[in-house]
Formats: sequence, C-alpha cells, structure tokens
Amino acid sequence: MVVDRAQESSRQRLLEAAEHEFATRGIDAPSLAELTKAAGLGNTGAVHYYFGGREQLLAAIVEEHRSDLDRRRELLLDELEAAGEVEPGGLVRCLVAPMVDLLDSARGRAYLSIAAQRALRPNQAPPTPRPVILRLLRLEGRPGGRAPVAGFLSELGFLTATSALAQRARLEEADGRDAGIGRDEFTAQLLDAIVRIVAVHTGEDHP
Repeated sequence: MVVDRAQESSRQRLLEAAEHEFATRGIDAPSLAELTKAAGLGNTGAVHYYFGGREQLLAAIVEEHRSDLDRRRELLLDELEAAGEVEPGGLVRCLVAPMVDLLDSARGRAYLSIAAQRALRPNQAPPTPRPVILRLLRLEGRPGGRAPVAGFLSELGFLTATSALAQRARLEEADGRDAGIGRDEFTAQLLDAIVRIVAVHTGEDHP
C-alpha cells in the first residue's frame, strides 16, 4: 500500500511538472529526460513507466482537467434545465464559465495554454462523444447528430475560447485579474463572440 501511494505521488509529480513545462515551453519542446528531471525523478524511463509515452502523458493532463470541467458543466446544465432557460446563450455560458474559472489557479492557466496549443494541431480521428456532448445534443433537439453548441467543443468556438483564454492567462499571470479590460468585461466579450459563432451555425440573428 505504501508502494502504491509512493508510485501515485511520483506519477502526479511527473504529470504536474510536465503540465508546467508544456505550458511554458510548448507541448513539443521538452524532452522526456527534461520532464523527468523537472519532476525530480531519477528514473529516466518514468514517462513510459507511468503513462506509456509522451502523447499519453499529454492526454492524461488534458483528461484530468477536462473531466473536472465537464463535471462543473453538468452542474450548470442542471441549473439551466431546472430554470427552463435552455437557449444557445445559456448553453454557451455553461460551457465557457468553468473555463474562465481556470484563470484563478496556476494549474488552470497552464491547462488553458496546453489546450490552446492542442487545438491548433491537425484534426485526428473524432473521439467517442463525452456525456456532456451527448447531453447538449439532446438539449438542442438533435440527439442523433451535430448541433451548433455541442459542436463548440471541437470546432471554431472552442478554438476561439481556448486561444483567448490562453492569452488572458498570460496577462493575468503578470498583472492580475484586473489587467487590461478586466476579467468581467473579458468574459462578457468572449461569451458574446461564442454566441455569435453559434448563431452562424443556427442561422439566427443575434444582436
């Protein structure tokens, strides 16, 4: 049991060290040896031992944050449905608000940087839809196919949000929450931009 806890601690140290290195230097820049050294581990094969390889380590970082984001999105969707306010603007807020909250922590800001970098990579095979995506499809009345807000997480809206949030993360890292136009105004403008992107897909005319 002690060994298991020690291994889990080493795995988490490696994950968090890699998260920082990927965010600050780029997801393709650090070598596996550099990642291991940053984690303070002596085993040069630690990345392969704990994760299977570089891409699996990157995927583990993303999944840790994305799982938490989706849990928070589900709670917001619960509130939205209970209030009977299911419309594109509300759905977008449910998706984006948890991402904005990541600005409050160093690890959250690191994830935003990593997510923005990954969003620019060439598209790969589409993953199995996550539960939150399936729920959005149902709420948008399209349980069997693509829908504007559900498509947000893998299309232009997601790229817009992650890129803007990654830039905002760098700004707040240096100058705090009130930097530039301030967090609240930034969030309002970001939400408006995403709603407009969704409106293009729906054919609706949002002011």
